[in-house]
Amino acid sequence: MSIKNVSFGLLMAFVLASAPLTPVAAAPPADAPKGATAQLIQAAKSEGTIVSYGLPNSWVNYGGLLQGFTKEYGITHKDTDMDSGTIISTLIAEASAPVADTTDLGLAFAKLVEDKNLSKPYMNSYWAEIPAYAKDPKGRWSAAFYGVMGFLVNADKVKNVPKTWDDLLKPEYKGTMCMKNPRSSATAQMSVLGSAFAHGGSETNVQPGLDFFKKMIDRGIPNGVSPSSANIQKGECPITIQWDFEALRNKDQNPNMNLQVVIPSDGTVAGLYIQFVTAGAPHANAAKLLMEYEYSDKGQLAYAQGFVHPIRTSVKLPADLLAKFPPAAAYKSVHFPKDYVALDKAGSAIADGWTLIAK
Repeated sequence: MSIKNVSFGLLMAFVLASAPLTPVAAAPPADAPKGATAQLIQAAKSEGTIVSYGLPNSWVNYGGLLQGFTKEYGITHKDTDMDSGTIISTLIAEASAPVADTTDLGLAFAKLVEDKNLSKPYMNSYWAEIPAYAKDPKGRWSAAFYGVMGFLVNADKVKNVPKTWDDLLKPEYKGTMCMKNPRSSATAQMSVLGSAFAHGGSETNVQPGLDFFKKMIDRGIPNGVSPSSANIQKGECPITIQWDFEALRNKDQNPNMNLQVVIPSDGTVAGLYIQFVTAGAPHANAAKLLMEYEYSDKGQLAYAQGFVHPIRTSVKLPADLLAKFPPAAAYKSVHFPKDYVALDKAGSAIADGWTLIAK
């Protein structure tokens, strides 16, 4: 998705002032009932609307999720589609007169959200079920879902479907691989990070990933095509490195093509996406209620229908939906970045390193 495709490291130069941090909300007690309170629901309904940035209908099924939210609570929704960089700069610029109530960003932006006081702390009633690496202990953000870096393979074009990163180095795959440019694409940077994990690296050590992609470049594996749904349909991308939710959507939308989604068994990376109530949100109660809905069983299921993975492992997916994903065993190779500060720096390191290896 282009709206989530802005480089991690491009935004840290912002030095504009931002609104002061709101006092931290108390953590819900361990025995707190799950779901929104009647008081919150009433307050949100009184506000009547919610404004978001960067949540278009096509992004991870936000269309379906927000339709369900409106149907349940009668709260209308307005979104302005913008990329991650624009979201951040707009939130900073509007700090004295906020417009948006909520948004959705990659985990690498969490440090910037904290540093610029862009969020209003809120711990939803499912907080205890969210893994520690997927939430801020002060409640400033949390991740409702994640994707996994993998391969989309057109098995009509590729005789032997690659199963690992190292498989891609084979001569038979010369000129077959499509990927975005890590100098400008966060997705492509995460591709390099995924291969780094497969070769002993991590978000604090991206060099193994850069070394691996240099081998691919030297062997002529990339074909120079930036992947899109259109050129995948045309057969111009026999092998595409992309998030599994993008690959699964392409597979689902092209049932007549022999597309296979591969999670590399030698290791890969998960990409978490964070949500939060914006600082000074004009409709803060509606935004809090949306947080409750996003993390509820209904919200988590709506995300899964967009082919991402719900953060709450207790949510059970229907068999027909689960069957569209690779088997659970395929995801044993997934690494979850735990250091989101290092993750931001990793994006910059990959972008800089790519300039050296892709001459």
